[in-house]
Amino acid sequence: MSKPLPQKESALFRSIVKYYEIKQYKKGLKAADQILKKYPDHGETLAMKGLTLNCMGKKEEAYEFVRNGIKNDLKSHVCWHVFGLLYRSDRNYNEAIKCYRNAIRIDPENLQIMRDLYLLQVQMRDLKGFAETRRQMLTLKPNNRNNWIGFAIAHHLVGNYQMAIDIIEKYFSTLDSAREANYEDSEIYLYANQLIEESGDLEKALQHLEDSKAMIIDTLVWRQKKAELLLRLERYEDAQALYEELLDINFDNYVYHHGVQCALMQRRDLFNPKEKALPSALLDFAKEPKGKEMAEKLAAFYESKKEAAASAKSVACLRMPLDFTSGATFKKHADALLKQQLTKGVPSLASDLKTMYASKEKAKIIEELVLSYLKTLEAKKPLLEDGKSSPSTVLLWTNYFAAQHYDRLGQHDKALEYIEKCIAQSPKELDFYMRKARILKHTGDLNKAADVMVQGRLLDLADRYINNKATEYLLHADRVEEADATIALFTRHEGDPQQNLYDMQCMWYEIECGQSQLRQKKYGLALKRFFAVEKHINDFVDDQFDFHTYCIRKMTLR
Repeated sequence: MSKPLPQKESALFRSIVKYYEIKQYKKGLKAADQILKKYPDHGETLAMKGLTLNCMGKKEEAYEFVRNGIKNDLKSHVCWHVFGLLYRSDRNYNEAIKCYRNAIRIDPENLQIMRDLYLLQVQMRDLKGFAETRRQMLTLKPNNRNNWIGFAIAHHLVGNYQMAIDIIEKYFSTLDSAREANYEDSEIYLYANQLIEESGDLEKALQHLEDSKAMIIDTLVWRQKKAELLLRLERYEDAQALYEELLDINFDNYVYHHGVQCALMQRRDLFNPKEKALPSALLDFAKEPKGKEMAEKLAAFYESKKEAAASAKSVACLRMPLDFTSGATFKKHADALLKQQLTKGVPSLASDLKTMYASKEKAKIIEELVLSYLKTLEAKKPLLEDGKSSPSTVLLWTNYFAAQHYDRLGQHDKALEYIEKCIAQSPKELDFYMRKARILKHTGDLNKAADVMVQGRLLDLADRYINNKATEYLLHADRVEEADATIALFTRHEGDPQQNLYDMQCMWYEIECGQSQLRQKKYGLALKRFFAVEKHINDFVDDQFDFHTYCIRKMTLR
């Protein structure tokens, strides 16, 4: 074990730590050398010099100094802690954990080492070890809120829900019962409710939500959670009423539509708010035992909400019935939606209706309607007698929709015919060139598709999105040099554009470029791109370290 340093050298040692923290590594190295000149076997100074050298990229020297430090002071928690930091910097997390544990055995009340240890444990999914470290931290500092919540999270991750709930309740029992509601406590109450729900006791979760109402600031989330619990408890009428209240707040929130549809159909098994497609789009009502009855309920509901949705400028009530209607009824609703959206000139209309193409009958009806609109508009008659839109503008967007319609059906010649009409009428509209390029890509003519996308890019040199699309299409056509020059237009010009793309972790470009080089059998260049992507993903994993502490500090627990 090293002897304690004199006062002057102790001050120098503290300055090494300070210089390390503020990244002034040369000054830290100088201070370490001053100490080692007098005390060449001082273990902690040797270890800190190694840590400083590691930050300067001198890995081999760093390990040598740290090992010498441990050799000279085997019972120093600083030496073992530094050795752990060295292993962590090299992503050797298991060895780092061993070093931290050795450090804690020597100094069992060092919270900084415990923090570093629990971060590695949760990162490596050593959940039992994480729970034990969090228990020790809470024992040492029970007046710190983060230690209580961290201990609860540890038991949550282990799967011990009741213990996690008990810890949170114990934490709240230490607080003043007359305190005012605040954001942090509100989030903890909602987190506790999530724990009760995940434990499977839905009745208790609902009761807890009611009991905690006064302390939960986010009233919208409180209502959403209550509606969800009511639905899962098969209290469909109550759930429907609450979801209707939520729809009155935001009619375009599809999570609310998801909930209200499940309540109307009395199908809690279909409830999955993370599912993008709504239950009405997933079900084949013709094959469902009570399909007709469910479709009628949905139709009546959306009919009753038409005026409210219209005043909120929402098209949801026009769009939703297309999922659960067919035949003449479908045609009526499709006609209303198409006329309104085409008159407004909504470019994303075809994307919104793409689920309709799973049914040949519905696709045929849409085609019949669009062709009838084209006939009307070509005769210079308006689709809607609102006096707000000219037939020529509506004709433009109807041709655009027709191009997308035939592209989706695989009739690319017809699609190209309609998109050419759009370009002829409005030659400076970027959307039309992008659509034409996409149609050409679907035909397999990748070179021509890239040429058209580049042509569109030249119409607006300040548009980053179309610049990226032009780059992507050039890479599809294996025109890598042109793609590099195109993507470089939006990188920093003081250095190498490729280095800037690497620094920005532009993975979509690296993947597309690597795949192009792979097709051209340029294996070395392709590997370089793919290794860069792997490096970015490893960096993302390392970046998670910051969020383990951030989530507890900011109480973003759900």
